[in-house]
Amino acid sequence: MTLKALFAAACLLVLPASASAQDATDRGMERPGDFALGSEDAPVTVIEYASVACPHCAFWHNSTWHVVKEDFVDTGRVRFVMREMITGSAPLALVGFMTARCAPDDRYFDAIDLLFTQQSAIFEAAQSESGARDEYVRIAGAVGISEEEFEACLSNEMVRGAVITAHEQAIEDGIQATPSFVINNILVTTGHSEATEGHIYMANGEPLYIDGDVIVAGQDADSFARIIEHFEAQSRE
Repeated sequence: MTLKALFAAACLLVLPASASAQDATDRGMERPGDFALGSEDAPVTVIEYASVACPHCAFWHNSTWHVVKEDFVDTGRVRFVMREMITGSAPLALVGFMTARCAPDDRYFDAIDLLFTQQSAIFEAAQSESGARDEYVRIAGAVGISEEEFEACLSNEMVRGAVITAHEQAIEDGIQATPSFVINNILVTTGHSEATEGHIYMANGEPLYIDGDVIVAGQDADSFARIIEHFEAQSRE
């Protein structure tokens, strides 16, 4: 299947609409088939629901992920799980995640990193007459996928179906927006706060307070690090 044909097919997908949050009792547990990094014995598990075609997800990744990985994942303090959603541009999200899934086993997160850091270039190319194919081919090549393997990946119905299934499972998990996080089984999202005249982090739909302070969203990596440390401290109680 060519990239153009896959885009056309993705545009015809009827994806489950976001609904009210459901009681997804196992969404905080790692599942077979999840993509994960870090120690299985880490005191904190961070599950991110994200799309590689979601600008807010790219902002979080480019501003915060390096701190989370270096200070928490690589040091054994966090087990990090990525769960795929087809939000933003469905065709771009689908092709991106298919590319990542076709990477060698140890290169999935390298592909995700490139898809986020190159998101603006992909968006710009997608608006051009030639499309975004060359951007994806470059990313694929950087993680060890030849152009021929990339083309075969786009035609792989099992890979395509796995990405769509992951999105459908996220909807069943009650996820309504990306990025959303489940941290030690608590749903952490962002929401508007009249008190701060901006967006803050929410825990299971209520403002997340740490030492009496609400945590303003979208500021810097230190805010998310503080959230992780909060859950880490709770795990020791």
